[in-house]
This record gives sequence, structure tokens and C-alpha cells, in this order.
Amino acid sequence: MKSIRYIGCLLLLFTAVSVGRAEFSAADEALLDEITFSSFQFFWHQADSHSGLVRDSSGKEVCSVASLGFGLAALPIGVERGYVSFEAAKKRAIIALKTLQNSNAQHNGMFCHFIDLKTGSTTELGYEGIASSVDTALMVAGAIVAGEYFAGEVKQLAEEISGRVNWASFVNPQNGQVYMAWRADDSNNMAGAGSFDKQTWDWYTDETILISLLGQACPIEKYRLKPDTMTTFNRPIGRYKAGQPYIYTYPGTLFTYMFAHCFYDFKKTGKDSLGIDWFENTRRAVIANRDWCRDNSGKFATYGQNLWGITAGSAPDDQYVVLGHPPRGASDNQGEYGTLHPYGVGMSVPFVPNDAIAALRYMRNLKIDNKPVWQDVNEGGYGFWDGFNIDRKWVSDHIIGIAQGSMLLMIENARTGLIWNLMMKNQDITAGLKRAGFKGNF
Repeated sequence: MKSIRYIGCLLLLFTAVSVGRAEFSAADEALLDEITFSSFQFFWHQADSHSGLVRDSSGKEVCSVASLGFGLAALPIGVERGYVSFEAAKKRAIIALKTLQNSNAQHNGMFCHFIDLKTGSTTELGYEGIASSVDTALMVAGAIVAGEYFAGEVKQLAEEISGRVNWASFVNPQNGQVYMAWRADDSNNMAGAGSFDKQTWDWYTDETILISLLGQACPIEKYRLKPDTMTTFNRPIGRYKAGQPYIYTYPGTLFTYMFAHCFYDFKKTGKDSLGIDWFENTRRAVIANRDWCRDNSGKFATYGQNLWGITAGSAPDDQYVVLGHPPRGASDNQGEYGTLHPYGVGMSVPFVPNDAIAALRYMRNLKIDNKPVWQDVNEGGYGFWDGFNIDRKWVSDHIIGIAQGSMLLMIENARTGLIWNLMMKNQDITAGLKRAGFKGNF
């Protein structure tokens, strides 16, 4: 196993491709403007005006703290793009962070996946009542970005919330891996008795990396993760057909290569302590996803030259699917092939800009059985619907926050690097990267 890991690291070390900041045509910029504006409106209008908390998805009266994290990071984009004023966005951030500050829906500083939309307290409305390490990580990352942009009270609140997350308390002492979740015996009493779910972050995914890096960035030393949390997870090497090798995730679904990249600039961090260029790794995973979809266009009408980016999201018959492709650890999908989610290619703009924008443009104009995949803001929409399936003649009727958010942030990073720059400006974040063994210029 060690020799395979070493060979894989060497392949990534010596065959990485330099990818600079993309340059876009006027037509491309216009399309990206339209997507950015529409996606931002979800986070502005689907937030509760009194609590500042963001809905998990359109129409749901519950907040996902992950969706809130993307919403907090979206606020600087809204200001810089002229959609909202600095003061209005700052006020929204303060309200949301104060709601979190007073929330009882957390265990050792680790927040529940779902919290009450109006109060931030525990709720029965979500599909699980757990304190979630990855959902907390996404919220903390968004709070840090907002804090760096707005400074003052926003930064103070962000530091207070992120500083009380006891990452170390979520480590399995047997293997040094971080638990995915803690479950209270009484979901309304997160301060009471409970236990960790058995599953840990034992396999490479961008979620694992995000948790590890934020845990090592914690300003409270006793709450901090150890540097080896970046090396204790499984890193299998594979390739799709004759493509370049890369470290693959268990489900092989596209979002699992993206979430840390929404916040961390891995072009700036350089390689990790084992010699992995994570930006290059995700670029190769994107290309494999694109090629797999093109290769399977004869089996599924939803896949093709400009129809790719299979990932997780809504599907026909009120399902939620997690779709992947080889190489991956899983032997099958959670759901059936044939569905696409536009945010998959939206997240991919920094890695394969020309192909991703061509796919976004195609999907922007796509109609299935006379129902458009895109609905304009002036018609009550937020741009792309969450998913579509041409074979089933189906288009989703709702929007999911973490999908809109990851697309919004990655497109802005491809254009200006705004979120990356704000995140990498934070001194705790850069200190955490150094602890983790990154040696880039940051």
C-alpha cells in the first residue's frame, strides 16, 4: 500500500499541469454574470429576515448550517458585484452570526446539520438530528470569509464561533480520524448524553480535507486537530481509461472533489506533506467526469458533449441521488444514472473553463418537454433548477443551497479569486496550512 501511495504521489508531483487564472470572452462573462446574479439571489431571498439563517433548499422551513456557510461567503460576492450594499450585507452577516452564537443546536461547538430557521435552535424538521463535522466546517469557512471581508463585529463573531469548535473532541482515538457526527440521546438536548456515529472521515474527499485544515487552523490549541489528520485517510490512486491518475473518492461523485476548493486556493498552497497537488488532482477528476459522461451519451440522453458533471442532487420521483463513476470505491450508486445537476459543471469552471462554460451555456438554453432548465429571477427563479433528466422528461422544481453556493463560489474564484483571497488572508487559516505541511507561497 505504501509503495502504491508513493508511486501515485510521484505521478502527481511530476506531471502536474500549470493552470493560471482563466480569461473569458465578453459572451462568457455575460453568461457568468447571469449565473452569479441568479445564484446570489437564492441566498439573499431564501434567508429569514429576523435570524439571517438560510434555507436548506427553496420552500423548506429549515436551515442547513452548510447552506448558511455558503450564504455567508456569498455576501462579499453580492457586494463586489453591486447586487447589495456593503452595509446591508454586513448587517445580514451580523444577524446570522449572532443567531448562531446564541444557538443551543451544537455539541462542543460542532453545530447540528439542521437548525430552526427562525431561532437557530434544535429542530425536528431536518432528516437527521446530529452534530455534523462537515456541515460545521462549511459554516465555519463561510463565517471566516465574511469576517475577513466585513471586519469589525463580523470578524469578532466569526472568530468566537469558529474558536469554540472542539475539533479534537471529534477524533476517534483508535485511528486518529474525525467522526462524521455525534448523536444526542435526546435531539433537543445537545448538551446531554449521546454518542458518536461509527463512521469517520476515513477516505479522501474534499470534505475530509476541509475538516482537517479548519481543525488545524483552530485558534484554541487544545481544540485543534493534529497534522496527521491530513494523512490518516485512505488515498487510492486510479484513472479513467487512459486518463491521468488521481486520488479518487469513495462515491466518485463530483462535489466530493470540490468543497475545500470553494474556500482554499490550492494553487497557492502548493503540495501537501505527501507531495499531492490537490488543485491538479481535482482537475483530473473533472476531466474524468466529463469524459465518462461523453462516453455514456449513447446510453443516456442526459449525457453528452456539453452534458456532463454528474454529482449529487435531486432526481425524479422525489429522490436524492449521489451519482459517481469509476475510479471510485463504491460498487454502485445511490440512485440511477441519467440525471444531471448544472452546479456540477458550474463548480468546474476553474479547472476546465472552456468546456465548463460551453456546458453551462448549453444547459442555460435547454428545455425538456417544454420545461426550461433555467428560470430567470424576474420570473421568480434563481437560475438553474437543481437537476434534470432528459430520458425521464423531468426538471427539478426546487433549488438546493449547497449546490447553488458551491457553483457561485467556484465561478467567482475562477473570475477574480475573491473567496480564495479572503480565506487565505486569515492568519489562523495560513497557520493551519503550515501545520498541515503545505509549503506554498501564502
